[in-house]
Amino acid sequence: MQPKLGEFTEEWILQEARRQYEEGRASIEVDPGKTALIVIDMIDEFVKPGWCPFWVPDATRQVPKIRELIAAFHAAEWPVIYLAYEIGVKGLNFPTPERLMPINQPLNAYTDEIMQRVAIYEDIAPQEQDLVILKHCYSGFRGTELDLVLRSLGVTTVVICGTMTNFCCGSTAREAFWHGYKVIFGSDVNSTDDQLAQEAELGTLRRGFARIMRADDIIAAVASAPGAGSRDVVRPVGARE
Repeated sequence: MQPKLGEFTEEWILQEARRQYEEGRASIEVDPGKTALIVIDMIDEFVKPGWCPFWVPDATRQVPKIRELIAAFHAAEWPVIYLAYEIGVKGLNFPTPERLMPINQPLNAYTDEIMQRVAIYEDIAPQEQDLVILKHCYSGFRGTELDLVLRSLGVTTVVICGTMTNFCCGSTAREAFWHGYKVIFGSDVNSTDDQLAQEAELGTLRRGFARIMRADDIIAAVASAPGAGSRDVVRPVGARE
């Protein structure tokens, strides 16, 4: 029962916060014909086993489920947009402070080899109808065409999957929220390299930024949506794979 104003105890406040972090449910649903799937950084650097120091093992394990999610959006003829890290023009399109962080210090040893080309993991490579947008920092919105593309497609809701949960995926979810999009974040199709960080990020997003859903529930919602499969598909021009 909700206390009256002036009667809130510390115990009530902390218990309610914990409930929202663990069980909160945003009033967000899959919006038929206006929902896009955003696949973030499922590139060789993060997904290809053993290839480089940025490998996220859970990202590799989640590939089959992400492939199912992509297939559901293809079947519905709803947009699938890949975001992929790219560090070009001698690294000048990559924020200097980001390079100074511990997570990115391995870049210094592989300057000419890591993220110099876009190599989306082959098991979930984009198809002809998909769009590929290159990004140069954690957020998929910062310095990219993502917002313009989503608005051109009439998108109101985004489903986010990929890696890493507490960096690029979480940053993009927050920016989508700030840009006015409703956000659905897949709990078992977003990965990182630490389970405590995974749960903490999911809790924060659950409480304040997104609806957290399992992939199977997202797939079921897409498949059962009215008009799924009737949307005109935008064909990208010059999309990179």
